[in-house]
Amino acid sequence: MKQNWKRIALIAGIALVAAAGIVALVIFVGIPAAGYGKASSLEKKGDLPGAYDAYDRMEDYRNAQDAKEKLQDEVIATRSAKTMSFGGYEWLILEERDGKVLLLMEEVLEMRAYHATLAETDWENCTLRQWLNGSFYNSLPEADRARVVETAVVNSNNAEYGTKAGNDTKDRVFLLSLAEANLYFKNNDARVACLGNSAKYWWLRSPGMDPIVAAIVTSDGSLGFAGSGVSYNTRGVRPAMWITKG
Repeated sequence: MKQNWKRIALIAGIALVAAAGIVALVIFVGIPAAGYGKASSLEKKGDLPGAYDAYDRMEDYRNAQDAKEKLQDEVIATRSAKTMSFGGYEWLILEERDGKVLLLMEEVLEMRAYHATLAETDWENCTLRQWLNGSFYNSLPEADRARVVETAVVNSNNAEYGTKAGNDTKDRVFLLSLAEANLYFKNNDARVACLGNSAKYWWLRSPGMDPIVAAIVTSDGSLGFAGSGVSYNTRGVRPAMWITKG
């Protein structure tokens, strides 16, 4: 009887070790491999911000960091200049492709809430999206409005907290996402934006840690995945848009 129990205990121990090995294999090989495959797939589909973000999260797996840096360098290499004037404002040139230019307002336009009330919302339904594609867009000179391209905007979940981003949208004017703010700037310093002589927090369109907060870039240029309450009117607005080359 004792020998049977010893045999059972031995078999159980071997099974536990095997199970632990399988779990470790999934964690250390399977999950990174799946992440790398996702990043490669996003890159092939043309979702460069999504691909960059996926590579960035993989740390030292395979050549993920080299792939990330190569992707960013390729995007930066498309820029024919650093800035341009358009619609009465100065803009950073983030990317150029297919006869279009992606612009981000060089400094903060104004301080404005992401949403009119402190309530659950997303980019599709927030009042800031309505204002950007309404009042702000209509304030641009007619000839410049004609160059603004209606863009299919990808809205991805918050990568840190998993908060749902809602539906993709079509916009002429939008905010950058967390992934885009990561791809298009080499470091925190490059993301710093001012209103007057003071560096400000500025909104991103991505959700924060909860549906009543939206992601931000802080005054020192770091990415704020946790976000700020959507009704805060002390966060800056930096419009972004694709325009046709003049």
